[in-house]
Amino acid sequence: MQNPNVLLTILSHMAQKPEVRFDKLFQKLYNTELWLLAYQSIASKPGNMTAGVDGKTIDGTGLEMIEKLIAELKASTYKPTPVRRIYIPKANGKLRPIGIPSSRDKLLQTVVKLILEAIYEPTFSEASHGFRPDRSCHTALVKVKKMVGVRWWVEGDIKGFFDNLDHDTLLRILGKRITDKRFLHIIEQFLKAGYIEDWQFNQTYSGTPQGGNLSPLLSNVYLNELDQTMATKIAEFNRGNVRQKRAAYTAVHTQKTRAKKEAQQTGDWTRYKALQKKLLSMEAADPQDPEFRRMYYVRFADDFLVGIIGSKADAVALKVWLAEYLQSDLQLELSTEKTLITNVKERIRFLGYDIKKWAGKRKLRYATTQGVVTKRTCTRHLALLMPRDKVQTFVQAYGNPNGWKGTHRTNLLHLSELEILMTYNAEIRGFLGYYSLADNLTTVAAKILWITTTSFLRTLAAKRQSTLMKVAKSLKKGPAQYASVHRKADGTTRYYYLVASTKQLNREAVTYGQVDRKPDAWRFRVTTELGQRLSAHQCEWCGTQEGPIEVHHIRRLKDLKGKEEWKIHMIARRRKTMVLCKQCHVDLHAGRLSEVNKVKGRLESRMR
Repeated sequence: MQNPNVLLTILSHMAQKPEVRFDKLFQKLYNTELWLLAYQSIASKPGNMTAGVDGKTIDGTGLEMIEKLIAELKASTYKPTPVRRIYIPKANGKLRPIGIPSSRDKLLQTVVKLILEAIYEPTFSEASHGFRPDRSCHTALVKVKKMVGVRWWVEGDIKGFFDNLDHDTLLRILGKRITDKRFLHIIEQFLKAGYIEDWQFNQTYSGTPQGGNLSPLLSNVYLNELDQTMATKIAEFNRGNVRQKRAAYTAVHTQKTRAKKEAQQTGDWTRYKALQKKLLSMEAADPQDPEFRRMYYVRFADDFLVGIIGSKADAVALKVWLAEYLQSDLQLELSTEKTLITNVKERIRFLGYDIKKWAGKRKLRYATTQGVVTKRTCTRHLALLMPRDKVQTFVQAYGNPNGWKGTHRTNLLHLSELEILMTYNAEIRGFLGYYSLADNLTTVAAKILWITTTSFLRTLAAKRQSTLMKVAKSLKKGPAQYASVHRKADGTTRYYYLVASTKQLNREAVTYGQVDRKPDAWRFRVTTELGQRLSAHQCEWCGTQEGPIEVHHIRRLKDLKGKEEWKIHMIARRRKTMVLCKQCHVDLHAGRLSEVNKVKGRLESRMR
């Protein structure tokens, strides 16, 4: 049986040759090791403990289930179950439909995803950042900030992309590189599996369910057509190497050159310095130069942004072209109301950040072989800002955002003081961590941390039935430093610090791996040893190697209170999984699993 890492690396290497077509992919689904790799990649995700329409979760997965699924694929009897549809609230108050596949379908989707990702990931555009390894919203925003000199934005919005994705078009796109009909049929089955809502079955004629393991990758395959077409469009649009110099700037520059020669002879540098100061206040190049044009493009999932160095007419023409292309080639509709054309002087919203032209000026001094040179940089740099409405919404949970006064949180009083502190830290780091690229982070974060810190201290004061000042004094460890002290069983002391100062914020540079011409096999590897534990075919509780072996899953380690032996076992090893025999797994759910089972199982193993 071929090693799955070797298999995926070979596929990735072959994918970089445009002429290669992939056949015989379906038989790759018979590789048990590939299934274990897929299982390991999703085993730790809490969402897998949400049941599908069959009422089952990932709990109880084992080699027996994997072998049954492989047997169904070989016999062509596999049929996916409909997804269970639920709705979650969106930021605008509307509801987003989420499809929850059954655990067996989710596992097969992950196997298919590994194969498709190996084939398509090396060929995806550099402009694509959503649902890809080593890429994120932050990598997309870094690309946006580098669009220096942009004059117009085209904010792209595809109307109901995930609900309106055309199945036939997607299969046609996949068919350009994949010729295995059985493999494509499996993907088609997932697309047309339907969904259950209010106990009623609904057929799916278009779209791919949000929530499925395969959906994000399929959406990238679909919109990669747009990415490649935009690359061609950009190459056609771009014109000129440098902007034409402004006549007024050239005239002053000439006067400065003459003034320098005169000053070298007379020793009077007054006029030269005045002309130099004037030159640094002027824009050198003509921003309206018709012979210099640039277009930039970045996409995250179905949201994309186009920056144009050119005229508004260029932006309008692009919007018209986008609508026609999406309709004719991808059977998608561009939302004319939400696809806006905006001048760079005004704020736009992209991936939760506000983006606008930076209003300041920057002068740089650097050494050359001719001496120190002073130049003014482009005035059309971009600023990434934390949106006021996002900040207001976040701090509402901690107090009054108008007066920036923190209040206690009654819903946390039942937790321990350490749990309260860790809750605050997780929330603060999550919000401020996402906005770590914002140019106004330090200023805004100082206000946020003021209200969250006072809210934390008031919450502990309410729990202790004390005052804010007394609580603050008991936790104070230095300027803007508050810590909860805990002594371990071995006598050592550990301090847990509240995030209360901007100095504690992490603002590291955003880095990510570029698509390498030589495929990186490590990308397909996972750090967990769960597959090896399952392949060992031994119960981690009683030690038996008889009968089917399954994996017990929990959603979160913190949900375990440590009052039962098996819970203590999982907490001690810091694992959310435990490999058990069928009988021990049944006993665990029935509340019968104890040390007696462990001793009894070991005795029976020795007798055999």
